[in-house]
Amino acid sequence: MAWYTAVFLGLVQGLAEFLPISSSGHLLLFESLFGITDGGLLLTLILHIATLLAVVVVYRQRLWQLIRHPWNLVTVQLIVATVITCVIVVVFHNVIDNLFTLSALPYAFCVTGIYLLLPCALRLQQFNASKKQSWWQPVAMGLAQGVAVVPGLSRSGLTITTGRLSGLSSSAATDFSFLMSIPIILASLVYELWQGGSIRNLGIGNLCLAFLMAFISGIVAIKTMLNITRKIDLRWFGYYLLLLGGGLLFSRWFN
Repeated sequence: MAWYTAVFLGLVQGLAEFLPISSSGHLLLFESLFGITDGGLLLTLILHIATLLAVVVVYRQRLWQLIRHPWNLVTVQLIVATVITCVIVVVFHNVIDNLFTLSALPYAFCVTGIYLLLPCALRLQQFNASKKQSWWQPVAMGLAQGVAVVPGLSRSGLTITTGRLSGLSSSAATDFSFLMSIPIILASLVYELWQGGSIRNLGIGNLCLAFLMAFISGIVAIKTMLNITRKIDLRWFGYYLLLLGGGLLFSRWFN
């Protein structure tokens, strides 16, 4: 794998993991468009570890509080959301695997785009919403996270929007969405190791570049989302995904 491929894949993973545009969908799209075939299990693990570390760095103070006081409402809510996500993935893994295709990708992008527009269409007051969670909001966000395993369905986009639709403020929904990503990224690492697959010799230098780019761009994406959701809604990302999904469908129909 060339060094610029490693940089590119790391950049896409870091940004798209936390911006509401679907990292798996964009990686699948770019790998197809540019004929990127290098990768394998080792690169996937490196990129996931980098994005996991990015969340830990940004939320280090919040996480330290949770570690010092583990038996609290937030911890229980995170456990509930994670369990629900894992149940969905385990029960529907065959269906999910069949959707890891380019043919399904444009529709998934469009579904995410439409979903991101719902709070604006319903005219939800994002700044006056509650910052406290009820018992069913983590359940709803866990369901959204499970569905978002499908490429093109953004994990951050679906979970944050679900939190908004359930009555949370944008900042509260965003914070919980990113905290939710920690156990689910860890779970995905365990799943990938369990599944096995090809571990290719990508070169230590290229792996370090991919890790560094995913880590840095992940931090940038998280901080960007925290600023965006405190000022504006996510409809602009929805427009982008509708244009992207529509463009892919258009190109397919006329080719």
